[in-house]
Amino acid sequence: MEHKSYNPKNLQKPSFFQKILGQKIKENAIVEVNNLLAEKDFKQIQIEDIHKIELAYGISFAVDFENELQGFYKSYLKSCLEDKFISESEFQDLRDLKRILGLNDRQISIIHKELAGQIYKKEVEKVIQDGELDEQERLFIEKLQSDLKLSNDIAGSIYKQSGQELIQQFMHNAIADARLTPEEEAQMKAIAKNLNVDLIEDENTKSDLEKYKLYWRIENEDMTEIPNDLGLPKNEKCYFMAEIDWYEKLLKPNKAPNNEHLRLKIAKGIYWRKMGENTKNLADWTILDSGKLYLTNKRIIFKGKTSEKITLLNRILDFQVYDNGIDVDKEGDKDPFFKMEKSADIFAMLLGKSISQMKG
Repeated sequence: MEHKSYNPKNLQKPSFFQKILGQKIKENAIVEVNNLLAEKDFKQIQIEDIHKIELAYGISFAVDFENELQGFYKSYLKSCLEDKFISESEFQDLRDLKRILGLNDRQISIIHKELAGQIYKKEVEKVIQDGELDEQERLFIEKLQSDLKLSNDIAGSIYKQSGQELIQQFMHNAIADARLTPEEEAQMKAIAKNLNVDLIEDENTKSDLEKYKLYWRIENEDMTEIPNDLGLPKNEKCYFMAEIDWYEKLLKPNKAPNNEHLRLKIAKGIYWRKMGENTKNLADWTILDSGKLYLTNKRIIFKGKTSEKITLLNRILDFQVYDNGIDVDKEGDKDPFFKMEKSADIFAMLLGKSISQMKG
């Protein structure tokens, strides 16, 4: 019985010197195995036939031609998978081929996962692309797993990977605007539940999602007042507090007097787009004090170790955000840079919204 996966090949002819020295071309050993597989039914081929070839050429297939042996198995498996179905006779042929080639379970598992797994993954992705898996679709992929002779472990791993990739893509699209709305979060959780897969749980992803949820709340909901010991008037609320270092440049910049309006036109989202992801170079700056910075709906209050400072929001002309703090351009005095280890982005959004509401 000839197998369409293999075509008989001619042996390479030895060179003049190889003939004189009686050297054999080792690559011809693989040609002989190919011809054996092409010309005989797998059941008729014995392991001894393979050993005879090894002895004739003085080689070990497992050592010298491991990839080529796996290639023989892959070729036949590919032909079996053309109809996305491995019949019982084909499955038996694959068992015989594994025996003939001396391949182990680990090698076979890797090959099946690579080839049959690709087909299974492609079909699973089609089924779950709408974020749901009904009973008919579940039965389809169970039958496909059976048809492809995939183990539960391999099929389960592929399904889980496909489901999480779908959630990741949804998440990527949802937070492309650096926001995560309650509706998007609910839909993401619904997809995970419908597909019976876990949401991505690594700390970086969780941190990003929490941050983008907070961004959305700052822009779309009332700002949350935080506890403080400032003794503020009843109409003044505190929205932010952080430990900072207060920096200033030694030389006072020239500024146009009597600026009545912010150069930064505060509007929804503008303060986010003003943000940078670079670090402020503080080589020309001097640290004046360290302490707590508070943001209220009327002013920025700084309580340092050696000084206290107040900056009214209506005197802020502009600000620029860096990953290590915020540079504030204000009327009159020297412009400060508030160096903070984290939350510069949150402070900027709250500052922008507070100025916007005050001016509005």
